[in-house]
Amino acid sequence: MEWELLVLLYESRLWRRSFLWQGLLGLTFEKEYSMVASALELTSAHRVLDLACGPGIYARRFAAELPMAAVTGIDLSWPMLRYAANRSRKARIDNLALVRGDATDLPFRKELFEAVNCCGALHLFPDVGRTLIEVRRVLKGGGRLTLAVFRCGEGAVAQARARIRKTLYGIGSFSRPDLASRLEAAGFIEPRCLHSTGLWLVMSAQKELPSVGADAGQSVSTRGVRR
Repeated sequence: MEWELLVLLYESRLWRRSFLWQGLLGLTFEKEYSMVASALELTSAHRVLDLACGPGIYARRFAAELPMAAVTGIDLSWPMLRYAANRSRKARIDNLALVRGDATDLPFRKELFEAVNCCGALHLFPDVGRTLIEVRRVLKGGGRLTLAVFRCGEGAVAQARARIRKTLYGIGSFSRPDLASRLEAAGFIEPRCLHSTGLWLVMSAQKELPSVGADAGQSVSTRGVRR
């Protein structure tokens, strides 16, 4: 994700929006975006986090469609963040903050966001459990999470192949029950499958409603890419 050419091609017709990619994933990007936006209930969100935002394919659109909301995109890749910042500036998007940070140690106060999206990255993280715990921490009670990950089958052979791929290439994959159980282990409720076809699995979950007297999150960290 640090390769400049990869950054330039990411959301083009040669990759994320290509017919080949759509066939492998079993859906178009537009359909994926629609189901994610609906599951997150974005129209009622004031603060939205796009985790591992990459070039901003989701974050920029969230910000453009939610002009009254504060959208934050976080990624570990400087080239991705620079690209997202340049595209945001050209589109005159001024409600998107871009932050460089680690998904296992998010630089935000607890219960800051009403919605968190992480599409196309959870399978790359070395510690999935820790990442999900961090996401839950920064979500407000009742807040929603959406995930899109590489999918694998549920049988023993499929699971064995997935482990081999993880060892060889560092890219994980999840079956529907596996991801649901990981979400529940991290404290999420109501894991729901939105799409499970081909190589792609899209799921949503929710943080339980806050108890009486729970304190709200405050300001977002200022570390990031300045436009």
